[in-house]
Amino acid sequence: MSISKTQHIFLCCILFHLAAFSQSNLQDNIYETYDKIVGLDNTGLYNGTEFTDLFLNTDGSYRYYEGYDYSRGSVTYNGQHYVNVLLKYDLLQDNLLTRSDDNLSIFNVKLIPGFVDSFSIYNHKFVRLPEVNLGLGGNGFFEMAYVGNDLELYIKHTKKMKDKALKSGIQYRFSKDNYYVLKHNGAFFLINSSRDLRDILPQKSEEIREYYKSYKAIYKSSPDVFMANLIKYLDGPETEKNQ
Repeated sequence: MSISKTQHIFLCCILFHLAAFSQSNLQDNIYETYDKIVGLDNTGLYNGTEFTDLFLNTDGSYRYYEGYDYSRGSVTYNGQHYVNVLLKYDLLQDNLLTRSDDNLSIFNVKLIPGFVDSFSIYNHKFVRLPEVNLGLGGNGFFEMAYVGNDLELYIKHTKKMKDKALKSGIQYRFSKDNYYVLKHNGAFFLINSSRDLRDILPQKSEEIREYYKSYKAIYKSSPDVFMANLIKYLDGPETEKNQ
C-alpha cells in the first residue's frame, strides 16, 4: 500500500504537533505514532522470511534470549527505527524475530540480519558488529554491556543444543554459552580468562587480579554483570558514554 502526497503531508503535520506537545521520550513517541497511523504492515518491518521452530520438544529450556515468548522492544531495521514492537532473539542461530501485533497472525518473521543495525529487548541493547571477526559465528549481534571512553565490552550471547532420545521422540536441551569481547584502541579481543585481560591491559594487571579476588562470588553467579563492572572499573570513574 503506497502513501499519497496528501497523506504524507497529513502525517508530517501530526508529527510536527507531537514534537511541540511533549519533550519526554519524544523520538520514540514520534516513531510509534507514525507506525500506528501508517500501519506496521506498510513500513517494511515484516520484510523477512518465515521462521519455524523445529525444536519444540524440550526439557523446559529454550533457544531464545531471556524467555520463550515475544517481548516489547525496539529495532532499527533497514534504516528505519521501530518502537514498541514484538521481538524475540534466537540465540541458537543468532536471528532476530518479530510478528504482527494483531493477535491473528501465526507467522514468525525472521528479519534479514544485514538490515538490522541495533535492537533493544528486556532493557538490553544489542548492535550488529560484522567487523569483529573473532570466529564466533552467527550474524554479528552483540549486547552493548559497557561503552566508555577507552574500553568497550560486548557480550556474544549464544546457546548450544543437545538432544536425547526418548520413547516419545527426540527431546532437546539448550544451555547458555556466552563470549566476552573487549574493544580497545580500535581492535576487538576475545576474553576467556583473567590472563587474556591482563595480556591486553598489562598496565592494569594488578587491578585485574585484585578485582577477580574481591568479587569471585559475583563472577561465579553473574558473570555478565561481573565483566561489565570490571571493564567499567578499569576504564576509570565517570567514563561511561550514553548508550
